[in-house]
Amino acid sequence: MNKPGEAAGNVQRAAVFFKQPVWTRLLEAIYHKYIMRGGVHGRVVLRACTPEEQREVARFLHRQLSDRPDIVVQLADFQGALNASGFACELPDLLQVLFPARSHTTRLTQRQHHAQAQQTFYETLASLADDLPSDARGRHWLLTGQHGKEALFRRYKNEPFEIQNQLLHSIRLVIDALQQLPAPPNFERLALFAQRISGDPHCFDMNTLAGRLFLQALMDLSKLNRVEPTTGNPIEPGEGSHIPSPEQEQQHLLLYAEAGLLLDTISSTVAVFHLSSAEDMTGLCDPLVELAGERILVLPLRQLLTWHKLYPATDHVYLFENPQVFEVVVDTLTSDLKEKSEKPQGTLPTLICTSGWPSAATMQLLNKISNTSPDVTFHYSGDFDLQGLRIAAHLLSRYPRHCQLWRFDPPSYVAALHIRAANLDTDDVASLHILPDVFTPLIGVIQEKGKKAYQEGIASLLIEDIQHSLE
Repeated sequence: MNKPGEAAGNVQRAAVFFKQPVWTRLLEAIYHKYIMRGGVHGRVVLRACTPEEQREVARFLHRQLSDRPDIVVQLADFQGALNASGFACELPDLLQVLFPARSHTTRLTQRQHHAQAQQTFYETLASLADDLPSDARGRHWLLTGQHGKEALFRRYKNEPFEIQNQLLHSIRLVIDALQQLPAPPNFERLALFAQRISGDPHCFDMNTLAGRLFLQALMDLSKLNRVEPTTGNPIEPGEGSHIPSPEQEQQHLLLYAEAGLLLDTISSTVAVFHLSSAEDMTGLCDPLVELAGERILVLPLRQLLTWHKLYPATDHVYLFENPQVFEVVVDTLTSDLKEKSEKPQGTLPTLICTSGWPSAATMQLLNKISNTSPDVTFHYSGDFDLQGLRIAAHLLSRYPRHCQLWRFDPPSYVAALHIRAANLDTDDVASLHILPDVFTPLIGVIQEKGKKAYQEGIASLLIEDIQHSLE
């Protein structure tokens, strides 16, 4: 056995010998094989060898080589030849001297280190949840949320240590934020809330990792308390330069508002006709509603958040997707009322216009009404296209005890068809299968006809339905 000093000298002499150009290709191949196999195992094949390479390899290995231009060298044989040479040394030591700038961590060791790093990362994620009280929002999010611990581990387990540390820092901020959400009925501006939690008013902006995680956590916690529509996930926050759609923006606003956090409360609005009354937290009625009469109120989210209770005019509230259909129904009902000489038997109902996908203001309005009047029924009517049906499915899911489909049936679709109706997009037809089973009869007719139909085509039927309800 070589002494330490002698072994080091042997390695240096071997390195000088094998740095000759004739050995370059073989030692390069041996290095890669050693890293891949994790030891002095396996073999390398040197293709199209020169006569000089064949001669030197045969001389070093002390064996006769074939006349073929390819040379096969077993790493164990090469180590044996090293041991028998005048500079006996270990092959791994020789490779370290020959390739000092390269990594000499074998693939096996790399995999072991990688597995250990993943295990450490997973245990750290788990400890974030385990260290929280059993009723903490952060614990519920991490353990049961769609974007919680398991999803975060899958997404970041192969990221560099620095990125994982950034994630863990952001998760801790989100946990603190979830625990310090404003207590109902209080609200706080998101920027001021972020400043209070982290010292950075932009900490929870959507272009930051903490901001995306925070919104995902709010989404997960919201899902835990209600059944979501089976029409995909329209509120999934993206990364990087992703720009949310108007639909996503409205749902983001709603999630924040439900958590007691406010962003823009002015631009999100809803049009409503004939509310009965509105009360604040003290029970004081707002004259805005009482004096509106037959006027249409366009209410911003800001106004709706100031009211504690909202009373509809009747137990049946009618929702419209399209503003002009909503307006013509309002015009017709108010005109009928003026033409009656005697007092009408029924009171005009409350009508609401979603103007497409329900805004955060719309959802706040429906929340307030349904919470104030547990027996209320929402009748929703919209277009016979994918978006209109998705809105209907969304409202059915959010208000399963209160919402009913209104004129979403095959006869109404056929009645809405125009002789010049355009063909439905192929992608829209293919996407209809994601809707709940309650739409199956309607979807079958839509797929059969393959034509676009709109709520405007059944405006007269909607008016008749409401008129009959007033008789």
